[in-house]
Amino acid sequence: MHHRLPPLNALNVFEVAARKLSFSQAAEELNVTQSAVSKQIKALEQYLQLTLFERTASGLVLTPAGQQYLPTVMQALGQIQQATHRLQQAQDAPRNLTLSISTSLTSLWLIPRLDALEAQFPQLRLHIVSGDGDYQFHPDSADLAIRCLPLIASDIAKPHQHASLLLKETLIPLIHPDLLQRTPIHRAEDLLQHELIRPTTRPQLWPQCLAALFTTTGSTQAPRYHHAFEHFFMALEAAQRGQGIALIPDFLAEEALTQGRLVNPLGLRYPSGYGYYFLMPAYRRQHALNQQLFDWFHQAFATHLKVSP
Repeated sequence: MHHRLPPLNALNVFEVAARKLSFSQAAEELNVTQSAVSKQIKALEQYLQLTLFERTASGLVLTPAGQQYLPTVMQALGQIQQATHRLQQAQDAPRNLTLSISTSLTSLWLIPRLDALEAQFPQLRLHIVSGDGDYQFHPDSADLAIRCLPLIASDIAKPHQHASLLLKETLIPLIHPDLLQRTPIHRAEDLLQHELIRPTTRPQLWPQCLAALFTTTGSTQAPRYHHAFEHFFMALEAAQRGQGIALIPDFLAEEALTQGRLVNPLGLRYPSGYGYYFLMPAYRRQHALNQQLFDWFHQAFATHLKVSP
């Protein structure tokens, strides 16, 4: 017997709007207009002959009917999504995956290792997009993500319950050899004789690093900050141009150190309290290639996988 079903697109819009309790935020997540969201909700309400949302003084809320409907819709959409991905992943055709990853990690670490990655996974075709900070998976998001996040578990447990630690971040101060020769660094306090390159996305790094280095000796001299950059790869390039001392993750600076373009005075190291995490939703772990891809990244980070000359 044929059973008439509500429109799938309207159900998807309802799930996002109910989760966000905002038509404007739902429109942003779905990359449509707020008017389109309103029309889909109206069409679903007309089909059901029920009101799913109501506006109150404090904002948008679900009606009792909407509250009753939402869990079933979420479960059904999740099952459809999982079934679709399992079907797609069962094919032997080249795998196209979208990876969201920071610009610095891409340019300084991943791109030099793409040949090694391709040798391991010849069927893999990555679409690499830039991204930092918190990440939420949804039907139109990237398939996988790598993020630098605080190591405190409670900070990541809720939004990133599928995050797996790849590497704890250790920062090192880097300076051009010519600058070091002109103004030598014989002890940690001598860092303050140079201008420091600031990271704008994590401005607390230099103050925290200096506080850790001066724990026993202390210092009354205020640091002199120079240019500020959003990404590590920019700060690294500025340091290579003699613009001051940059604070860079050690694994991103291996090539510059090996080739002598930069120097880590006194071999100083600072554990930042952050880590690099591999993010993959649960339904994607069911495919062997995705799990193998995580294993590759985990090993590459753990060993600081070298680039072939």
